[in-house]
Amino acid sequence: MTPFTLSVLFIFLMLSTQSQAQIHLDVGGYMQTWYIAEQQNELLDINGNVYDTSVQGFRMRRARTVARGQISDSFSAATWMEFAGSSPTLLCFFADAHIQPWFNIRFGQFIMPGQSFDTGRLPSSQLIFYDRASITSTLSRTMGFDLFRDIGVMAYGQHGRLWYGIHASNGSGRFQHAGSNITERNAGSGIYGGRVDFEMFDGFTLGGHFSTNQQRDVVQNGTGPFDINRTSYSFRAITNNLGIDGLFSQFEYMQLTSRDSNGGMMLNDEGEYNLHGFYTQIGYRITADWHVLGRYDEMTQKPGQTFETGHFHTNRYVLGLSRYIRHDGNEIVRTHLNYSFGKSGPIELSDSILVLVLQLRFIP
Repeated sequence: MTPFTLSVLFIFLMLSTQSQAQIHLDVGGYMQTWYIAEQQNELLDINGNVYDTSVQGFRMRRARTVARGQISDSFSAATWMEFAGSSPTLLCFFADAHIQPWFNIRFGQFIMPGQSFDTGRLPSSQLIFYDRASITSTLSRTMGFDLFRDIGVMAYGQHGRLWYGIHASNGSGRFQHAGSNITERNAGSGIYGGRVDFEMFDGFTLGGHFSTNQQRDVVQNGTGPFDINRTSYSFRAITNNLGIDGLFSQFEYMQLTSRDSNGGMMLNDEGEYNLHGFYTQIGYRITADWHVLGRYDEMTQKPGQTFETGHFHTNRYVLGLSRYIRHDGNEIVRTHLNYSFGKSGPIELSDSILVLVLQLRFIP
């Protein structure tokens, strides 16, 4: 049964039992389209020579729908589907037990909290730039998540100014099920992690995460046995209207260390791979609906995962102007005009993009 069929079946069951269980069903979604005015990249050919590429045109970046069912005051469920690819893809399918505002339980396939804020708590529909900083996506993927998601269980909640989330999951990403894709591994294997975000006072928040992916004697998709040994952490600080009305900023640093035995990545002489980096961004609200902003991010991988020797380093600048359109106080449209440029690798290959983003949002 395909993910699309499962999603349709889920919605049908919700609707068919609504009269008996008093289920309240909401359906919505959002769409992001890019117009790439100009994108230039320096690349290497098979002989190590540098050549230039240039492209422009339209791209459907995201097209997602959500169905949320409120079964009772204590239970709810949701599913997210992605339609921007060549075929529909199931992103999330989970259920929640709402016990107290400070204690809830979620199980299924969903975004896990034990990663950076940028990937663990920031939905794609709320991005203020055309895309995320590369360090955040790379760390999430390297830890074992797939599109920031995994299969497992989490406890989360809000108490005053404190938000927390802790989870245990398979550690292999979407659709990687124990007993089918994962056919062997030692008891207790998987990703364990969590994050905390605490608003110290109005306009200033600190947060961070820690997670570890520990798996022994794994046989997955017919490959193995091998071991997985990866650990990551991050630290985040954010300001909003602190000192200057309309000014907001954010800084997040993160690091990952891997000592795998499966040969999936190059290791140094000590048998270790290290990823670290950060992003820092600042913006100013000219009005409630017009924002100017900028971001700088960098990432270092040692040893280099693209080149056989040395390390792989990237840095990128993004400048932007954003416009928001609201209806009855709710955002329905956001547009970003972004210019981004940077360099990567030991030989400093350059790239740049000028892109206009249009997002239509109808999330309930």
